Amino acid sequence: MYVLDVHRASHVATTRGYGKDDDAEAIAILDSLRIRRLGAEPEQSAFAVLCDRWDNLYYPQAFTTGGADHWAADPSAQVGSGRAHVSVNSYAPYVDIPAALTSYPPIENIVPREPGQAQRKVATLVERLYMAWKDQQNYEMLSHRACVTKSLYGRTAAKVTWDKDAGAPKFEVIDQPRNLYLGWANSEYNRLDWACYAYLVTPSVALEDWGVCVETGYDSEGQPYPYVTYPTPSLASGGYDLLPLSMWNANADMRIEVNDYWYRRPRDSARYEQGKPVKFETWNAVFVGNHMVKNEMHREYRGKLPYVPLFNTYIPGLPNGKSNLWDIEQLIREKDERLSDNAQMIHKAIVGQYWQLTGPEAPNSVPAALKPEPNQIIGPGPGNRIEALQPWMPEFQIEQYLARVDRELVDVSGLNDLMRGMAPTQVMNSGKAISALVSNYETRMTMPRNLYYQWRMDVWDLVQTIWAEKTAEFDDMFEQTKLLIQSPSLTPRDDVEMSQIALNMKEGKLWSSVRSMDRVGVDDPEAELDIIREEQTDATINPAQVQVMVSLMTMLQQMQQQAPPGLQQQAAQAQGGMADSMAAMRGLAPQVAGEEAMQAEGEVPMTPPEQMPANTPEGAALGAGGPPGEVMPSQMLNQFQIEEGEINNRVIGQQEILSEEGEPEA
Repeated sequence: MYVLDVHRASHVATTRGYGKDDDAEAIAILDSLRIRRLGAEPEQSAFAVLCDRWDNLYYPQAFTTGGADHWAADPSAQVGSGRAHVSVNSYAPYVDIPAALTSYPPIENIVPREPGQAQRKVATLVERLYMAWKDQQNYEMLSHRACVTKSLYGRTAAKVTWDKDAGAPKFEVIDQPRNLYLGWANSEYNRLDWACYAYLVTPSVALEDWGVCVETGYDSEGQPYPYVTYPTPSLASGGYDLLPLSMWNANADMRIEVNDYWYRRPRDSARYEQGKPVKFETWNAVFVGNHMVKNEMHREYRGKLPYVPLFNTYIPGLPNGKSNLWDIEQLIREKDERLSDNAQMIHKAIVGQYWQLTGPEAPNSVPAALKPEPNQIIGPGPGNRIEALQPWMPEFQIEQYLARVDRELVDVSGLNDLMRGMAPTQVMNSGKAISALVSNYETRMTMPRNLYYQWRMDVWDLVQTIWAEKTAEFDDMFEQTKLLIQSPSLTPRDDVEMSQIALNMKEGKLWSSVRSMDRVGVDDPEAELDIIREEQTDATINPAQVQVMVSLMTMLQQMQQQAPPGLQQQAAQAQGGMADSMAAMRGLAPQVAGEEAMQAEGEVPMTPPEQMPANTPEGAALGAGGPPGEVMPSQMLNQFQIEEGEINNRVIGQQEILSEEGEPEA
């Protein structure tokens, strides 16, 4: 494996003709990177050892006769037949279950920083942009991967860069935090000063991605070492030969280290005044081996770094998280050893039968021929008998001890039988028991969830910074909004309760419809309200609601005509608020084919004379008849009442009560 060495870099630069002023900066940056990495190397090396340990527990790579084994190096696994060895590979649920519950999609809302109709419209547009960006990046799946990584290793990070092809920020998750070096700017560990992601590539990848070749050089002691340079003719006279890629590909250990180094430095135009802050810029240098192939300034970060760290839990005074396997490894190892011991005891008990010779004349030494064998008869002697020795099997004791270990596992991890899918039937049939057990674990995961939600907000803040720098019109929109995250419910019962609370708050006029939708997890409340308006103005789906709107429009028109000027203005405003809905209703109302043709002149159906109101008993009773040419006022009244958004109609027939002389009674 290639090792970063600035002294060899200087030797290569001088020998190859790179010792000029324009390459002095590259050597200085490489030297700065080496010093920073050496300072962080002790902690990073210890963390890498722990990562290997967690990997073996989460996914055992060693195999014994029985299969995958996470403690195959123990002597009990190396003894031949006759020795029991049990490996309980039950570590993965302690990582996967908390990660799945933590990464459950939260309730996210983009809200305006200041109240106002215009600000709410801007927040709606930003929220739609945020949701579309998450769908494009497969954000929730990557966030789940981040939760699995930080639950396994204790920490991870997100990397946000600008994707030129997509024209939007790109979101990535660091799956191997052992390769990520983080340099904190202060002892409070709340801001990064530099970061470096180091990984290994083959010479072919170095040539394919960065256009550099592997060459060999000789140090002062004549020992060869590889280094990289841009493709140049081989300088055989200088002692440097271009190594063929096939030679290095044959050796799996020959890989070149790539350092993706992000650092900050003051602006060239910065003014240095005592007591005043200085603006910094973000730079990125990439070293393939000892050769710098890139050193660019990234203005879009505005002095920030592209990495957003995520820790599994909070440890006061330390910047690192803690793996979920940190405290439970010893308990599970204890289970492995005690189960193996118990299995060994059982093995010794069943591998052979033990006998004893008892009786008043039993000899002190058992004769050699006195041994029970199949289909053979033996003579123990007068008054003697052969009895089998029953071994002592402490089943109750071992079960009680293992139950105590399982209880300690629950105490440390918080994963009860319900969370692990081993709850009894009586618990699964009780909604209250399920809710109580889930609530107990929610208390355990409060801090990891809060750190995870803060990480999501920090990622979106960095995305806004990059997007606003690349797209100027977004800058003002992002400044007017902020992201709010609320914890989701983990059980269906919580969903029902939250929906009922939102409904009661909305009916009690304490919450708006938009806020109620936000609380129950509707992604785009404004778009949902538009759909509701379309459905409520469709007479084929909701005829009662359409009738209510028509009646209200009629009432408002009458109020506008008959009311005083002040009330007329209020009625006009109310009527104008319904204009769009009524226009949509007219546009959505179904048209009956041939309706205009039936209303054409000469095609209107004629009512037979005997069915005219004046010629029917009912019409005469209601006073429909009268002198020719005189239209009698209708005494049929259509009354309606609007109550809780519903309309109730009734038709009333009015008839005057006449005296015996035919005169209306007073």
